[in-house]
Amino acid sequence: MKRIFLTVLVLSSFTFYSFSQNLNSVIKIQAMDMAKALIKKDYNTFAKYMHPQVTAAAGGQSKLIQQMDTANAVAAKFGAEIKKVLIGNPSAVVTFNKELQATIPQYTEMRTNFGSLTLESTLVAISQDNGKNWYFIDTSVFDVKDLRKSLPNLSPELVIPPAKAPKFTPEQ
Repeated sequence: MKRIFLTVLVLSSFTFYSFSQNLNSVIKIQAMDMAKALIKKDYNTFAKYMHPQVTAAAGGQSKLIQQMDTANAVAAKFGAEIKKVLIGNPSAVVTFNKELQATIPQYTEMRTNFGSLTLESTLVAISQDNGKNWYFIDTSVFDVKDLRKSLPNLSPELVIPPAKAPKFTPEQ
């Protein structure tokens, strides 16, 4: 009996570990797809990764895409362009109110006429369908306190690091 219990315990642990590893892979792949869409200015693909409440707050998906297109046009006037986005490894996934949630580091490099700008931020990843599809919210865009107010379903266990100041390197 003891041997059977140990076998079940080991298999359960392995299954949970494999499920967790698979979730981390899905989170990272989808975050990389979102980053690739941003670099290519494919705002339709990018918008599908936005949390529905963020999209609604922007006035809907078409309005969100229009705002992103306008922001890109303004940035282009200053020679600003996103050159690279690197996605780190997700945190442990937590379950809260039927949602899976995690954080994931993101590093963004922009070039401007005046130099380069490096941003280090944290994405909050949320799945409402057991990890099949993930939404991402960039905490450099949304203050953590405001984010927790507007998304009351965020787990209190979810550790969101404080925002870091952007690093600017002047053109030589």
